[in-house]
Amino acid sequence: MKVSSINRGFTLIEVVVALFILSLVLSSAIFSVHQYADERVLIRDRFLANQVAWNHLMERYQHSKKWSPKRLATGFKTKGVDEQGGQSWQWEMKIEKANGQDIYRYEVEVGSVESDSSKSSLVVYLVGK
Repeated sequence: MKVSSINRGFTLIEVVVALFILSLVLSSAIFSVHQYADERVLIRDRFLANQVAWNHLMERYQHSKKWSPKRLATGFKTKGVDEQGGQSWQWEMKIEKANGQDIYRYEVEVGSVESDSSKSSLVVYLVGK
């Protein structure tokens, strides 16, 4: 009778390769979760900046339709800082004469107070200044 010594189990190389593959999968999963979290923050900031710009454009629209209380056009600010979502947002409105009779282009750019880059820029055309 012949005695055979067959080793059952994994070699060190097989274990190292399996751990390497596992580390690749886990690191790509962590990277994806991190990227998703960054995108959520960027989308939230863009949404809040759009809200600030939209509020100022709606104020001008309501004035042009005479829906708001009487306020002189010179009483409107063209730049400032607003609070939205627990953050301070710096905004600036540019008013330009557009083609056509008594038509004006209103553009509001909004950015975070901490950075110089613009997060949102909305434009509307209204009759009357």
